Amino acid sequence: MILEEYLCEYVSGDLTAVEKPNQDLKRLFKKRRRDESIVKTAKTLLVHGVSPGKVALLLRLDPAFVTELAETWNPRFRRVKYTSQYATKVTVRQYFDSGAMLEKICQDLQLPLFTVVTLLKREGISDQQMASRMPDQTDPLYIAYRETVVRKQSNPQRRSPRLHY
Repeated sequence: MILEEYLCEYVSGDLTAVEKPNQDLKRLFKKRRRDESIVKTAKTLLVHGVSPGKVALLLRLDPAFVTELAETWNPRFRRVKYTSQYATKVTVRQYFDSGAMLEKICQDLQLPLFTVVTLLKREGISDQQMASRMPDQTDPLYIAYRETVVRKQSNPQRRSPRLHY
């Protein structure tokens, strides 16, 4: 009970009501911090967007350790799961067939507009069909799309030469 009170007060920021943790809590925090499965679970929860305070409450870890873990753990590799291009292509096509705007598709799937348009073109959808669902020309998503198109047109695609025709 003391642990829950301390963690709740620590997360809320009101440490005046509860004194610093006693020796038993310090020992518990150290023991749980050394358990690899608990640390892995903490990392997984942080990847899924759970706040460090809530992770500390759920896993009964030292809140200072969890905040340090959230800051120092390499954010570049924090992805839940890499999806295959086939699965992305099918999902984009389903979104488009359901009548979703391209901006909504990009937002939900966290993909750039150029990628969504390219996947739809490969599926046989024409530019005319996509034109009505494109975002406004002043939208930052569309501006980034135009910059990418210009960059891709200026650089030829680099492929290895074909040996047999």
